[in-house]
Amino acid sequence: MKNSEFKKAARKHQIEYKLKKTGSDYSTYETWLTKSDSDKGKNFYNGFSIFSEVQKRYPKHSINLYSDILRSQHIPFNFFIPFRNDLNFCKNVFNELLGNCIHSIDIESIIDNKGNVKIEFAPSPKKKYLDDNTSFDTYIEFTHIDGGKGIIGIEVKYTEKEYPLKKGSSEERKINDPKSNYQTTTNKIEIYEPDSIKDLKKDLFRQIWRNQLLGEKMLLVDKDKFKHFSSLVFFPEKNEHFIHASNEYIEMLIENKNKFLPITYESFLKACNRHCPNNEFKKWVNYLIERYIF
Repeated sequence: MKNSEFKKAARKHQIEYKLKKTGSDYSTYETWLTKSDSDKGKNFYNGFSIFSEVQKRYPKHSINLYSDILRSQHIPFNFFIPFRNDLNFCKNVFNELLGNCIHSIDIESIIDNKGNVKIEFAPSPKKKYLDDNTSFDTYIEFTHIDGGKGIIGIEVKYTEKEYPLKKGSSEERKINDPKSNYQTTTNKIEIYEPDSIKDLKKDLFRQIWRNQLLGEKMLLVDKDKFKHFSSLVFFPEKNEHFIHASNEYIEMLIENKNKFLPITYESFLKACNRHCPNNEFKKWVNYLIERYIF
């Protein structure tokens, strides 16, 4: 399905879901909930204190997060917050996705020192790492079966494609500066085929590349703590844009070995279903299927 067709189908699906669950009212656009519904948390699953986490993390009302049913900003909260209630369930699901390399996931690896789930997470101070605004939509630490510590950095997409590089922006200057953290880190980690950097800088791959670099930089800076990093991008299987981008990106890796994994919503939810521990989680999985799969 072409991306324009997929976005049109996703829009239709989300509007139909909204009509069934919240009624016909909307704010400005059909894909925006009313202010009243968004303030009640209707963009999120009603369980596992998901909306409470949203309010703690982003107390100021944001249309993209609270109201827009088509954008992906709300999805990491719906997908990943429930896992903190059952870390063994979390381990089993990610072991299926990553090939059984996880020994354990501790609660400290999912929440920060304020008790917030690590959504939109970046290590600090940022100057030690990429010195930019790159962050993971969701961040999980784990203990590897070899005893070392590992990092999972997750990017979540729905209908989005790549974003264009703005001419004259600081990002454009950094991307093209051979002395920037982007290029020096790329050279140091030696995970890409020779001369790949000219392609990694393109719109199609740039965000995937930056997310990869953030995790790889953490392995360099925090080498006494972390030994493993996997960059995951989640998207619906009908989003052919990210299937294409992911396959071409993998071709630039010398050896993948869980460095980068494209995960479809469908494969993630099938794994959740297979390892679902009880009816409370089953209701959550059914909600995700009804909400996002069409």
